[in-house]
Amino acid sequence: MSLESFPRYPLMFGPSPIQRLDRLTEYLEGATVWAKRDDVNSGLAFGGNKTRKLEYLVADALASGCDTLVSIGGVQSNHTRQVAAAAAKTGMKCVLIQESWVNWPDVTYDRVGNILLSRLMGADVRLVRAGFGIGFKENWEKAILEIEDRGGNPTPSRRARRTIPSADSASPDGRTRSSNKRSNSAWPLTTSSCVR
Repeated sequence: MSLESFPRYPLMFGPSPIQRLDRLTEYLEGATVWAKRDDVNSGLAFGGNKTRKLEYLVADALASGCDTLVSIGGVQSNHTRQVAAAAAKTGMKCVLIQESWVNWPDVTYDRVGNILLSRLMGADVRLVRAGFGIGFKENWEKAILEIEDRGGNPTPSRRARRTIPSADSASPDGRTRSSNKRSNSAWPLTTSSCVR
């Protein structure tokens, strides 16, 4: 199974450019240093490596009839900022569960930077006092249920879940083995967690 077999929604300008870091190379006296510039790979809220993943996740969300992207991350998550940008670009709604993963004492920490950009892009930002964890969080599940109760179709939606190929269903030669298991892997929108 190759990436070309999955639908993509174009969010990037193309491959991220590679830039030679001349001054650092000179300083190191021998090593040539290059940087992969994921910060300039799209026009979405300062880019980032998460945009590449979102091209596939947004395509699937749109194909599934979803109207709201739901994601979870830390207060200053680059990923949730990119989810908000992808939602704004595609005309979808966005709910972000922003957890206090980092103990940062600055009183403006939840009002500036990535979280401010997410708000400016129209995301429904929900601050939650919770520590880091990669499991399915109660606040994330609560947001999904709220959206569904209002008649929305979020990603992930219990109504939209279906069997999809997972990593354990592909053989080494890339062909899909038959499997009746549901994929419970984190689907998109994590740093966030979403399930199909």
